[in-house]
Amino acid sequence: MPNEIRDAIAAADYPNPTVLADPVRQRHSLDALSAGIPGLDALLAEARSLVDATGGVIVENCAIQPDEAVAVLSSAFGPVVVEGNGIPPALVFDVTPRPTASGLSDAGTSRGTGEFGLHSDSANFARPHAFVSLGCVRAEVGHGGESLLVSAEAIASTLLAEDRRHSLRTLADPVFPFPNFEGIVHGPILWHTNGRWWVRYREPASTAADRWPGLDEPHTTALADFEAVLRRPGLVAEFVLRPGDLFVLDNRRWLHGRRAFTAAANRLLKRCKMLLPPEGLSEMDSGRASAPTAP
Repeated sequence: MPNEIRDAIAAADYPNPTVLADPVRQRHSLDALSAGIPGLDALLAEARSLVDATGGVIVENCAIQPDEAVAVLSSAFGPVVVEGNGIPPALVFDVTPRPTASGLSDAGTSRGTGEFGLHSDSANFARPHAFVSLGCVRAEVGHGGESLLVSAEAIASTLLAEDRRHSLRTLADPVFPFPNFEGIVHGPILWHTNGRWWVRYREPASTAADRWPGLDEPHTTALADFEAVLRRPGLVAEFVLRPGDLFVLDNRRWLHGRRAFTAAANRLLKRCKMLLPPEGLSEMDSGRASAPTAP
C-alpha cells in the first residue's frame, strides 16, 4: 500500500466501534473512505479479486491503527461482526497473550504463546465466519510466532494422491461433531462444491470425535486420514507477519495456525471476522451444519 494511502486511512475520521457494528454504517464508512482517498478503491478491488482467486491476500504497509480503520478496511470483504470474535467479543479483537500470575499464558490459543494448531475459526458455529483479517501491529522477528497455512485443495489433492478416495468422500458427510457452549454442531470437514474445495476443522473438537455417539468407524478413519495429511512434511506453508501487514483469509478454504513464541516477540495482532456479503448467502459453502444438539 502506498504511504500516502496508508497515512490517509490512519488519519481519517471513523464512527466509534459501537456504531460501526452496524453493517450499513460499515458500508457507508467504506464508501466515504474510498471516495476521499484516491487509489484506495482500486487497491481494495484488487485485494478482493486475489482473495476470490487464491483464498487470501497480504496487504503490506497497511494502516493497522486505529481499530476502526481495520474494521472498515475488513468490511470490503464482508460484514464485520462482533459475535464470535474473542472473549469478550469485539468488533476488532486484540490477538495477544493474556497476562497471568507467572507471566504470559502459554495456551495454544489466540490469547496464549503456545503453538496454535491448524484450524478454521468459528468451526463450532452453525454458520462459521467466511473471512478473517489479521492486522499486525507489532511482532519482533526471531522469537517465534510464524503463521501456518494449508489449503483445502492441497489436503484433498494429497488424499487423492495417496488413494484415500473413500476417506475423501466420507469427510464430506455433515456428521462430524464440533462442540460449543450450547451443545454440538455437526458438519462436514472437507468437501467440494461450486468448483472449489472447502474445509472446516478445529483440532480439539475433531480429535475427540470418536467419543461422540453416532460417529462410526469409516468416519473416524477418514478423520484420522485427514489429520495424518496435515502432518505431511512440506504441505503446510510457514511465513512471518510483519508490522503493517493486513492478512485477509478465506476461512472456508484454508486452515491456519501459528508457531509458539516467546514474550520477546511482543506480538499484537488486530482481528476481524466477516460473514458472507448478502449476495453470497445462498452458497452451499458454509459447512452444511445442523443445529446444535445436546452432548
